[in-house]
Amino acid sequence: MQIRLANFNLPVWGSIRFLLFTVLLSTGVHTVSLAACADSDSQVKQAMQANDLDRLEKLLALLNRQSDCSIAHLNSVENHIAHIVVTQANELVQQDRFAEAEKRLKRASTVVWNIQVVYGEIAAHRKQWQLAAQFFNQALDLVNDPQATPKAPLPKEIKKLYQFAQEAQQLAGGLGSTISRSGKASGMMRGSVRGVRPKKRLVPILFEFKRTTLSKKGRKSVKKLASYIKWRGITNVTLVGHSDSKGSYVACDRVSKKRAKVVKKYLQTLVDTKKIKIRAIGKGKREPLQVANRWKLTPAELDTLNRRVEFK
Repeated sequence: MQIRLANFNLPVWGSIRFLLFTVLLSTGVHTVSLAACADSDSQVKQAMQANDLDRLEKLLALLNRQSDCSIAHLNSVENHIAHIVVTQANELVQQDRFAEAEKRLKRASTVVWNIQVVYGEIAAHRKQWQLAAQFFNQALDLVNDPQATPKAPLPKEIKKLYQFAQEAQQLAGGLGSTISRSGKASGMMRGSVRGVRPKKRLVPILFEFKRTTLSKKGRKSVKKLASYIKWRGITNVTLVGHSDSKGSYVACDRVSKKRAKVVKKYLQTLVDTKKIKIRAIGKGKREPLQVANRWKLTPAELDTLNRRVEFK
């Protein structure tokens, strides 16, 4: 029998392609679909409206096999999948179901800032402070990149992210990779993220109770701070020392100022003091950090956050 393709009705062929796409999707068969990318539009819209993660994943697998699917269209589906994943993972984190949340996050096929935030939250709940800081700092970098994050989060969300990164970095006890050897800043050490500027930043230096000496990690943090100051061309630096709540106001004022002075003294050996003016003051226990304590910090961890030096 001879088939005459020349007389095949094109509109009918389009309907057959759409039907085939639907059948393949419903069965979950991962084969090369004969349907065109445009034929999936209604399916994608329905799945997005329903926040149907399983269906969107199947759609994305089929769409990736279509030569006529634009990068923008694929990115749109991937971003919606990421949005669903973040929402579901956040709910799991609130229930302390961290392993399930991690598993859910892995279903996202693209890296977006709020996925890194959830990873950071999980690490913080587990007291993995350096890992938590790494995720929060990555989130800030992604937010700052207009290509990675075309629509910037609200300023209050960026401020909260700055706070999370600084708290985790302080508890980790160092600046990590937020300042390169050349002094270039990333993450929480950025001067601004999408127009949001922190009024002050922590210098992650761990001071023991009643102590004012710099540890090896502390000196490393001050060295990085010096590189940052020179890279940014900063000419005036104010170091503000703080203490935990233990002891009298007089004692706390004294120890907090000594901490700021210790940092100042070491910093002066690393920069040109003719060009850079450094001031050290102490606030004692008068300005404790406003911590949401969503990570269920212990009293000892809260004290560690408050025994700090800030710069501005």
